[in-house]
Amino acid sequence: MSPTKREKILTRVQKIRALAESERANGNSTAADSQMAIAAKMMLEHALSERDLDTHDPSADPMIKRNVRTGRQLRWIRTLYHSVAKSNNCTTSYTPRTDRVTFYGTEGDIDVAEYLATYLLRTVSRSIQQAAVRAKINGEHFDRHGYANSMVSALHYRLDAMRREAADDLRKTAGDEAVSTALVVVKNKLQRAQDFADSHGLGKGSSSRYTHDPAGYAAGKRVPIHQGLGGGSAPAKKLA
Repeated sequence: MSPTKREKILTRVQKIRALAESERANGNSTAADSQMAIAAKMMLEHALSERDLDTHDPSADPMIKRNVRTGRQLRWIRTLYHSVAKSNNCTTSYTPRTDRVTFYGTEGDIDVAEYLATYLLRTVSRSIQQAAVRAKINGEHFDRHGYANSMVSALHYRLDAMRREAADDLRKTAGDEAVSTALVVVKNKLQRAQDFADSHGLGKGSSSRYTHDPAGYAAGKRVPIHQGLGGGSAPAKKLA
């Protein structure tokens, strides 16, 4: 296994196990056991040991950029990808008048962010279609833009909440000093990712005004974010 691939897999395993610990602390033993099984399988497949995990420092991984195509030129999609990236210690930019979003960060963090963003994009798109059908059947006006942005807004706050929960979990198990250390690592990784993005001078993120849609926001609160783990990646419930 090449060093780059090995580091990438170690980072993935660390994130999955961190999420499993948080799920268990929240009383969700089924989800925790499922994620621990995924991590154990990856370790076995790639001959990784507990010592490998203990000595791996993902904050030392090199910065890279990755271009992805979202399929549509919609602002809510760019906002969604940026929120997911930030929750995984990355940042994004977009190329105007295209469907291209660029991730900046470590390879392991980008892998997780891209996988989760793709899952959430499909989930939000499906919810929009279902809501549109219901509105048509009921003879009601449906604002796709407002619904989508409200749903993404709810997901943004939930991703932030997951980050806070991770800090609380770490504080309970390891103390305030461990939390402070982890937050410094996160800040450094985010700054490195932003500096790397700035050095490439691509497009920036965007924001737009929209009418708040309570149904869209409620739908965003119901999305099972942890199901985005199916491919062996994990959303950011680990600080670093």
